[in-house]
Amino acid sequence: MDTIKTYDLHKDDYSKLHFEIKDAKSYFDINKKHASIPHRHSFYQVIWFKQAGRHYVDYEVIDHDANTIFFINRNQIHYFCTDALNEGYLFHFNDHFINKGNEGLMDRLSLSIFNEIGSSCLKLSKEDSKKISLLTSFIESEILTKDNYYKEQVYHYFQNILFQIERMRKLDDNLDVQKNSSYILAAEFKKLVFEEIESFHSMDFFAHKLGTNTKTLTEVSKEFLLDTPANIIRQSKLLEAKRMLSNQSTSIKEVAYGLGFDAPTYFTKYFKKGTSYTPKQFQKAYL
Repeated sequence: MDTIKTYDLHKDDYSKLHFEIKDAKSYFDINKKHASIPHRHSFYQVIWFKQAGRHYVDYEVIDHDANTIFFINRNQIHYFCTDALNEGYLFHFNDHFINKGNEGLMDRLSLSIFNEIGSSCLKLSKEDSKKISLLTSFIESEILTKDNYYKEQVYHYFQNILFQIERMRKLDDNLDVQKNSSYILAAEFKKLVFEEIESFHSMDFFAHKLGTNTKTLTEVSKEFLLDTPANIIRQSKLLEAKRMLSNQSTSIKEVAYGLGFDAPTYFTKYFKKGTSYTPKQFQKAYL
């Protein structure tokens, strides 16, 4: 069983654009050996599938319609299914690319798009597909010709794609995430849970850190995360355990202590209760 690999984009080389656009089918055909097994990225991905198919994100195979966009957060585990057409486009980018043209924009996008709240994909309307197709063609042309200020143009066109996705998510969820304080609190809670994933904390701890009370936190968690804070914490810890267990060089003991458990035996019981697998069984079944 192989260790799940993490791929970087132009790592530490700031002479590069820190952005890529790829034809998804060609990319998959060339990189099939690696792209069809679980892996993760230290950068963000937007994947536009133009044909119906399947895609794997964080231990779930998602069946999708034609003209569906996936937004893959940093360190999310995913892969391309070999029984899907995988036709469309890949957009790879990182914080450096986004924030260089608009300081702090990635913080906004982390809240509105890459928040891991709800679905990790979005179905495009015919009109949305036309708009994104046109913007994509402009990006391809700029990268091909590399005329003066092409980097600025690429940024401008891709920023418009992201804003279009923001708009669609707002309409899909029927809320403005930038103005809805309850949604922001729910997103900040989920973010804080992962920041504190190495420890066990009480509800009071999270409420205090977020400047609220446990009653309000419970209400927004149920409304936007569709579960109680306690279950969000539990599911997040289980997901991180799966991600850590994916690395075959990391022992179960290291995973246990890395997630704040006092003993590996307690971690094993916790993991089995939440997944029906022991950590060792999970590795054999899924990796």
